[in-house]
Amino acid sequence: MAEAEQPQQIPEAAYPAPPPFWRHFTLANEEELKQIEASSNDEQPTRKLPLHLAYLRPPPPPSEATEFYTTFGQKQIIDPTKPSSLPTDQLLFSPDEPSLNHAVLLSKLTKSLLLNFLELTSVLSLDPAEHEEKMADIRQLLINIHVVINLYRPHQARESVKEMLEGILEDGQREIDECNRLKERVEEFLVGVGKAEGSNVQDSAQASAGAQVQEDSHNELMDKQRELWKMIHEMT
Repeated sequence: MAEAEQPQQIPEAAYPAPPPFWRHFTLANEEELKQIEASSNDEQPTRKLPLHLAYLRPPPPPSEATEFYTTFGQKQIIDPTKPSSLPTDQLLFSPDEPSLNHAVLLSKLTKSLLLNFLELTSVLSLDPAEHEEKMADIRQLLINIHVVINLYRPHQARESVKEMLEGILEDGQREIDECNRLKERVEEFLVGVGKAEGSNVQDSAQASAGAQVQEDSHNELMDKQRELWKMIHEMT
């Protein structure tokens, strides 16, 4: 009696080789594809591309009903947050529980993972052949940790947006404070200009009082003008 056909096992590797069609992504093929697309129009039917050019066009996105996609021979879940995508038979908690605390649950699972790893080292030191049960426990804990992290992603996104908005508000407040500071400097500058003009008129009226008085007034006016220019330099 022939043995039941076993499903093909795809070998796993830590660093799998890239797909073989990467060799078709060359400048010459890209230029050829551009020429074909430029020569075609809407009235003509879609031309079937040769194999070495077909790889240059991305595949269509999966439909909304699709839950898995394959990469490097492994099935990957498109949306891990969907209830239908959760491995309910492996979960150690209820995702629908209203009082579920993701942070506390993740901390418990992490501590359990460390404890199981220590137990695995003990098993390997005593009887390495009995490691399967402990490896299954570790695998189940990792699945649960992955599910909890995916369930927590909406909260993480909300906190990220909150932090970004707070940064925008802080930047706006700094700009407002800088505008207020410059406003005060401008007001001080205008007050100084008014005082300088008043002193200039007064000095002109007293010009006949004597050469010494005129020279002192001129020096005082120059000092005030230097102060004004210094304020302008500091403001810029």
